[in-house]
Amino acid sequence: MMHLKAIKRSLLAILLLCSASAAIAQNSLFLRDSPLASLAGAELDALLNEINATLDTAEIDTPVAWQTTDGRLTSVWTVTEDYQKGGLSCRKMTLETTSNGETFSTGYGFCKIDKSWLFDLE
Repeated sequence: MMHLKAIKRSLLAILLLCSASAAIAQNSLFLRDSPLASLAGAELDALLNEINATLDTAEIDTPVAWQTTDGRLTSVWTVTEDYQKGGLSCRKMTLETTSNGETFSTGYGFCKIDKSWLFDLE
């Protein structure tokens, strides 16, 4: 019985180690169909940090504005709902992004694992 517990713990540890690198890729996955997908490097890092901070602190239905340093993209994020999934704290957020005079609006779910908000694939 103890041997089975050790195997389960080892598998869980391996899964957690593998999920760290997958989490980075997953977090930018939700951007692929958005004008925000054009961001790279420091701007992408700033965007993801700000989204994490917004998910941590924003009140429901309180818009938060963000823009690139050169102003070519602006975005307004609004947390619209808190929910639970598999024992995790999750939040839904809408992102309205304006680029070249066009506004794109999308909604996403994010769940908090450890200290990071990860894109909810379902």
